[in-house]
Amino acid sequence: MKNFTLGFIISSLIYLVLTAILGLIFLLSNFFNYGLMVATVHALLLGFATMLVFGVNYHIIPMFSGRDFYSPKLAYLHLVMANLGIIGFVSPLLASHYPVEINTLAKISAIIFGLSIFVFIYNMMRTFMSPVSKEPIPNPFGEGDKAADKMAIRFTAISIVYLVIGCPLGIFFLLRPDYIPYLRPVHVHINLIGFITIMIFGVSYHMFPRFTGRPLYNVQMASIQFWLANVGLIGMALCWWFFEAGDVVRRAGFLTFAAIEGVAAVLYIYNCWKTLSPGK
Repeated sequence: MKNFTLGFIISSLIYLVLTAILGLIFLLSNFFNYGLMVATVHALLLGFATMLVFGVNYHIIPMFSGRDFYSPKLAYLHLVMANLGIIGFVSPLLASHYPVEINTLAKISAIIFGLSIFVFIYNMMRTFMSPVSKEPIPNPFGEGDKAADKMAIRFTAISIVYLVIGCPLGIFFLLRPDYIPYLRPVHVHINLIGFITIMIFGVSYHMFPRFTGRPLYNVQMASIQFWLANVGLIGMALCWWFFEAGDVVRRAGFLTFAAIEGVAAVLYIYNCWKTLSPGK
């Protein structure tokens, strides 16, 4: 494991401990500290979940893409910028009356974290665009399922696109807090479903066949799930964006696209369950 990959994983575990501490303080404060709540949520989502996803990607993407990693120097730059951004963003929130008061440090730190994501995206895209390695990249989990690996690349690539959308939207909130009540659900779902969840789908389709020593149960089902997950997410986001709260069209549209997203989740669960279940 590369040192920068280890750095992301260690950072994510530290943020998990920090999240537990902040969550306990939030409980003791009788749920009245809104700034503390936002700090806790972002310490968990940005600090733990996102940093862990970054670390895992740096480790396994060269494996299932069959390409040499583009730039370790950019990975270290990403690690430093991401930590500076998270610490500088979360710390001021602990004493702020968010979203009314957002100090300059939080705004600058959010921009630094956003820029770190573009460093990550550039590094990943250059890795995907580079020629296939002449010598196979060692994969400790075995040969795996090549068809499933292609699906893993599709899920991983689109999740990075959602990250490009979701992170700048969060930075926009810092500059225009008056938009938070209207677009918060869009920001949350694009990041949680679009980036983190779809990224997990991709990693699962790469790893599970290697865990079991069997091919993915149904690659076509994974392809259908890919399109349903994207249609459902984009549809929900557009309903929040373009229709007023309480609008009949918004409610009907949201329920429809949420159901589509639910079907995608069921297909994923069934596909993974059948892949992981004992059998021939």
